[in-house]
Amino acid sequence: MIKQFLRHILLFLSIYTYAENRYLNDIEISITTASSKAERAYGLKNRISLNENEGMLFIWPELSRKCMWMKDTSIPLSLAYLDENFSIREIYNLEPFSLESQCSKSNKIKYALEMNQGWFKKNNVTIFSKLK
Repeated sequence: MIKQFLRHILLFLSIYTYAENRYLNDIEISITTASSKAERAYGLKNRISLNENEGMLFIWPELSRKCMWMKDTSIPLSLAYLDENFSIREIYNLEPFSLESQCSKSNKIKYALEMNQGWFKKNNVTIFSKLK
């Protein structure tokens, strides 16, 4: 039990200790990346809020159809699926604690970006906007 607890703490710290700044429509955003299977599975679980221009970028090693869900996530989020060129292909709203998967229509998805719900619309970020 203690080993499992420590493993969760280490995973939590590894996910949230490093954020990098990127741009979407000339808006600077701070994103934390989740690139390992464990980091992607943990995602934004147990977070209670995100700052205005803060999000999480999920990275997969291959192009494919992706699915995301909100189990154990209490923050209302918007999700953008991106292709290998960091171009947004699809945008969805996700509800807290939902067990329903939101799958991409495209099978050429490499990244997913989660931001506060409504962030993309509020900032005029649309399909084909590019993460820089």
